[in-house]
Amino acid sequence: MLGNIGYTGKLPKVHKTEKGECFSGEDLLSVIIPDNIHLRFLSRSNDDVVIKEGNISGTLDKRAIGAEDGRLLDAIVQTNGPTEGAKFLDEFTRLSIGACTSLGFTTGIDDEDLTSEAISQIEAHNADARDQVQAELEKFGKDGRGYEVRPGRTPKETLEENIMVILDMGKQAAGEVAKNELNQEGTTNAAVGMAISGARGSMDNLTMMAGSIGQAKVRGARLERGYHQRVLPHFRQGALGAQEKGFIASSFKRGLEPTEFFMLSVSGRESLVDTAVRTSKSGYMQRRLINAMDDLKIFDDENLSVRNTADRIIQFSYGEDGIDPSRGVHGKPFNIDVIVDKALGTDGPTKVNEAAYKDSTDKEFDLGYDEGDSEAAQGGEA
Repeated sequence: MLGNIGYTGKLPKVHKTEKGECFSGEDLLSVIIPDNIHLRFLSRSNDDVVIKEGNISGTLDKRAIGAEDGRLLDAIVQTNGPTEGAKFLDEFTRLSIGACTSLGFTTGIDDEDLTSEAISQIEAHNADARDQVQAELEKFGKDGRGYEVRPGRTPKETLEENIMVILDMGKQAAGEVAKNELNQEGTTNAAVGMAISGARGSMDNLTMMAGSIGQAKVRGARLERGYHQRVLPHFRQGALGAQEKGFIASSFKRGLEPTEFFMLSVSGRESLVDTAVRTSKSGYMQRRLINAMDDLKIFDDENLSVRNTADRIIQFSYGEDGIDPSRGVHGKPFNIDVIVDKALGTDGPTKVNEAAYKDSTDKEFDLGYDEGDSEAAQGGEA
């Protein structure tokens, strides 16, 4: 695999296992990480990833090298520049291709198999959600008189909100069953591996494939429009039950009922329209910005002023602060941890500022160094 990147240096340490001698994946990856990288962060599965002098301990996933979310990639570019970052990505890709070629990596429909017990639990959660919706409708009655209404909402709006909460909780319960069944300890399920690492898809996608899809939504609410007083002609007029309004108990693997297929197509159309509208809006905005700023240039004067072709000053200092955004860290002008690291001559890895990253799956934790790392650094400095 190291031959794929043209590596001719010293080979990593050989590890002896029950199956024979081998190289560890951490040692192979450490070959392509620059020696001046010191880093510590949490992976997507909340495991510690520590990089010290280019030697890695832990698991690399999307949170290490992903677009807009790669802590390791950010550190390499910030420390050594974009050329070194591009080199790392190129070598990492070649190593990955070599690993897949040698070891193999594939996924099939059997990766979404569930036991009969898990399927029974999912069906029970779906049935319970439908029963709770029916009970809520009976509590509402014909006109909603006496129904507990939320402030600022009509009885009908409150009913729909309560039903959405019930159905979402039912989907979540069914999804947990599928997740626990697929992601068991020691699993070699390739689909689960891709979802957890962030390579492709998510565990929610897998639960919809294997377990249950849940409520089809349009603008965050149950389906309303269709035929007179009903979404599809297959149901009675005025019916407000879970199935009649778009609750899909089937999974993609098992297959959808005809009515469920129509319901899901309605919610799928919304995402297609949003994508088309968003693309045209952002494209037109980009065109206007380019035309407005195509003659602006940063002059190499004392304050890095911004001027146009007529030499008129647009900004006395670039961005009003003179900071290069490409050297910033997710909106912040610089990485204070790296600066302190260099000033103290710290040997311990810098802990990543997790709050600077917008991934909703991130787990926040204390910033800066561990107490042991700081004391060791200060003792070495003294």
